[in-house]
Amino acid sequence: MTRPGAVPSLSKPRHVFVEVTNTLAVDYITGFQRLTRELLTRLPGRDDAAAVRFVPVVWCGVCDAFRHLSESEARRLASFSPPPPAPTPLARLEKALPRPLARAMGAVLRTRAGKSARAALARTWRRRRHPASHDQLRIERWPDDSWFLDLEAAWHDVPHRSVLLPRLRNEGVRPATLVADVIPTQFPQWFDDAQIRLFTTFIEAHLAHSERFVCISRCSERDVNELADRLGLPTPLDTAVITMGANFQPSTEDLPRPPQAPPGRYLLNVGTVEPRKNHDQLIRAFDRLAGTYPDLSVCFVGKAGWLTDDLQGRLRNHPMAGGRFRWLEDVDDLLLDALYRHAFLAVQPAYYEGYGTPVIEALANGVPTLASTRGALPEAGGGFAEYFDPDDLDALVSLIVGHLDDPDHHNAALAALVDYRPPTWEQGAAGLIDAFSN
Repeated sequence: MTRPGAVPSLSKPRHVFVEVTNTLAVDYITGFQRLTRELLTRLPGRDDAAAVRFVPVVWCGVCDAFRHLSESEARRLASFSPPPPAPTPLARLEKALPRPLARAMGAVLRTRAGKSARAALARTWRRRRHPASHDQLRIERWPDDSWFLDLEAAWHDVPHRSVLLPRLRNEGVRPATLVADVIPTQFPQWFDDAQIRLFTTFIEAHLAHSERFVCISRCSERDVNELADRLGLPTPLDTAVITMGANFQPSTEDLPRPPQAPPGRYLLNVGTVEPRKNHDQLIRAFDRLAGTYPDLSVCFVGKAGWLTDDLQGRLRNHPMAGGRFRWLEDVDDLLLDALYRHAFLAVQPAYYEGYGTPVIEALANGVPTLASTRGALPEAGGGFAEYFDPDDLDALVSLIVGHLDDPDHHNAALAALVDYRPPTWEQGAAGLIDAFSN
C-alpha cells in the first residue's frame, strides 16, 4: 500500500466504476446514499488527470449494460437534494383509485402472477422512456485495468451480484465492494427473512467473486474475514480500511435551539428505529430518572425501521410524548446539527455497529457522548466517549447521573472535546484512492 492519498505508479489510468443506480433512485439521503455521494464528490472522476479515476455508472435494464450518467443525473448526484423518483403508471393509477379499490389492486399485484405482470409493464414503461442518448452513454468496452466497486446499498441493485460479478470478471473487470458491516449474517434475529436473504446472497456473491474488500472499520474487517472463514473460503481477504466522515456543521456559528428540541437538559439519540439500536434501554433509563430530574428530557431522531411495531408504539404513545419525550422522524441536516449543539448528552446504546457515525457527529458538535461497548462504537469514540454494556441498565443510568449530579465532571467532558478532531470525508476519499493504488 502507498501512503493515503499518494499517487500510485501506474503506466495508464486505472478506472474504478461505481454503480449509483440505487442512490439516484431513492428520494432520501441517509446511510449508504450519503456515503456514496460524499465520497464521489471528493474523488477524481472520469476526466480528471489522476492515476486512479472513480467513474459513477448506472445499470440500464433496456440496454442490459452499464452506462455513464447523463448531465442531469450527474447534477442530481452532486446536489444532495434528490427529487422524488417519478411514479410508475401503476403507482399513479393506484393513488387515483378509491382506497378499497387501491387495496384490492395492491393485493393482486403482490401475487406471483401480479408481480410478473408488474415486471412486464415496468419493462415496457422503461423502454418507452429510454432516450436515444443512452446509446452514446452505454459502456461497450471496459478500459484496461478496470475495477467495479459496489459502494452504495447494492444488494437492492440488479442484476444480482451472483450473476453480475462473474460476467464482469469474464469481461476483464475486477470486482470489489465496500463492507460497512455483515450484521445480518451475525445476528439474524434483528432482521426479517427477506432482508437476511437479500444481504446474505449479496455478500456471499462478493466473497466468491470479488478481489478486494474496503472496510469502514477494523471491526468490519474482522467480521468479514470471520464470515469468509465460516464459509470455508481462504482468509485473510484482501482488505483495506478507510474512515467515514462526520456530517456536522464545521463552522463556529451559534445555531439557535430549535423548537423541535424537548425542554431542559435533553439526551439525544440518533439512529433508525430497528432492533439492534436498543432504543428500549434508553427509554427505560429516562423513565427511571424522569421523576428525580424534572428538567431531564429525551429526544430520539430517526426513521421508523423494521420489526419494531411495539417499540414504535411506545415512542409515539409515551406519557410525556410531545413534551419531555420526543421522537422526530423527519429531520434534515440543519435541524440535526442544531439538536446536537443543544443536547446535554448523546447516547448510543446499540447492540452492534459497523462504524458509529452518530458518535462521531456528536463528539464533533461538542456533545459529551455515552456509547455501547459493542461492535465498532469504541473504535468510533476512542478516548473521547464513555462506555457501558448495552445490556446493563444500571451502568447507563449511573453514567447519566454522573453528568446530571456533577457539573465538574460534565464540564471536564465538554472541555476535552475542544481537542477532538473528527475524521473527514476527504480522509475517506484519500483512503479509497489508496485502496485501489496497487
